[in-house]
Amino acid sequence: MSIQKESLVDIAIKRIKDHITTSGLKPNDKYLSEKELISQLQVSRTVVREALISLQSIGIVNIKPGGGVYIGDPNLDTIKEILKHHYDTYGVKLRELTELRKVIELGALRLIIENDIDVDFLQLEEINESYYKAIIQKQDTRKDDRLFHQTLIKMTHNETFYSFSEIIHEYFSLTKIDLVQKEAKLIKSYHQHTGMIDALKEKDLSIAQKIMTLHFEPVFEFINQMEDKTRDGTY
Repeated sequence: MSIQKESLVDIAIKRIKDHITTSGLKPNDKYLSEKELISQLQVSRTVVREALISLQSIGIVNIKPGGGVYIGDPNLDTIKEILKHHYDTYGVKLRELTELRKVIELGALRLIIENDIDVDFLQLEEINESYYKAIIQKQDTRKDDRLFHQTLIKMTHNETFYSFSEIIHEYFSLTKIDLVQKEAKLIKSYHQHTGMIDALKEKDLSIAQKIMTLHFEPVFEFINQMEDKTRDGTY
């Protein structure tokens, strides 16, 4: 019974995180009540409460006794706690995860080009334009950015490869690193997406992988800052 219970809690945690990510909610916004979550998730009150407590422990939500559930504040302190939680739980460092994610996405480009896969470029372009619109309208860009990378990997037609990449993405779904990027960097990211699409059209693996490598630079810059603050005792 305990295995089943843990499984339901894990599923509830994932669904709540996905809903928060895609709903455009901001820090301190009021979230769904326990009763609403029970109805939507079709699980018991105990499962919902355990999921919320777990999410609160890593800063995703804030439970106010008698006042409901609120969206957490994704500042650097919260990100630090999230990273510590994952390191303690899974024994994995963010730099190692980022390096692995980079290898996966570079590999996706290689699989597509070397296997001469028929890519739906229109779909990638539409996702990227939606990403651009979100940037210009100052909306949440995370959903479209992730969808672009998910779609790119899915176009390898390798389900095992895609499933493995989703595990890596799940870790990053908590950190929301792109929240600290300014509009200019997001626009640069949009143009890098465009460059990758063009390189895939030309079947130019070297250019595609070079752009993808540049695409990861802001993430590694963030990690360097985190590590520097840890070394000098800021954290």
